Amino acid sequence: MGILIENYGNIINEMSESEKNVFYDLDNSPELVNTLNLTDLANVLATSNSTIIRLAQRLGFKGYSQFKYELARLIKETTYINEKDLLSQYQSFFQDSLSALTLNSLEIFAEQIHIAANLFIVGVGLTKPIAEYTSKRLYQINKASMYIYESHMLDLLPQLIKSNDLAIFISMSGETNSLLTSAQKVKQTNGKILSITNSRANSLNNITMHSITTGIPTNVYHNYDITSRAFLMVNIDLILEIYLKRYVR
Repeated sequence: MGILIENYGNIINEMSESEKNVFYDLDNSPELVNTLNLTDLANVLATSNSTIIRLAQRLGFKGYSQFKYELARLIKETTYINEKDLLSQYQSFFQDSLSALTLNSLEIFAEQIHIAANLFIVGVGLTKPIAEYTSKRLYQINKASMYIYESHMLDLLPQLIKSNDLAIFISMSGETNSLLTSAQKVKQTNGKILSITNSRANSLNNITMHSITTGIPTNVYHNYDITSRAFLMVNIDLILEIYLKRYVR
């Protein structure tokens, strides 16, 4: 899964077949956008300028230039971690991640889960399984929730959520357009939002009432984001353990 699928994979089903072909080609080789002009890119991908522009608009951009800028940003922020000693690497990551975490942050999440009338867990791309895991763990401790990962459900969320409900958005980058749009609309309805992300500073955290971040360096291999999601899982497990001890009898 490349950086395009990671950030925009939830709307693939809304694309035409020609848009999907371009999307998958660019997911495999996103650097083409920065090295070729629009016409040359269309020739290399055996498509048309208008198909690429329509794809950019489908992804939420005003035009190709804005799409090109955003893709360059994603590529720049995605770097390969060169570490021979994998065990030492993970020990360092866990130490840094847990050092930045506070008991107060975990307790805020646990309390908001407890008082929520209805609970929505949101995740797309590779965080979809984490959202599902979180929802099923909550069922095990007698707290019903719904996990949301499809684009049409993201669109419906602002209509479903009430002021005494809670939505927890889980995202590595905190910059996925579909999540940001949904979160902004939920906020406008006075729904409560929390976020669990990897990036220390991101747009999603700026929208939510409280956030937890893991801060693990982004890792990429052949343009595929292979950053470990294990650190998100650790934070979720800690939150659920505190919820279990504080509120479940």
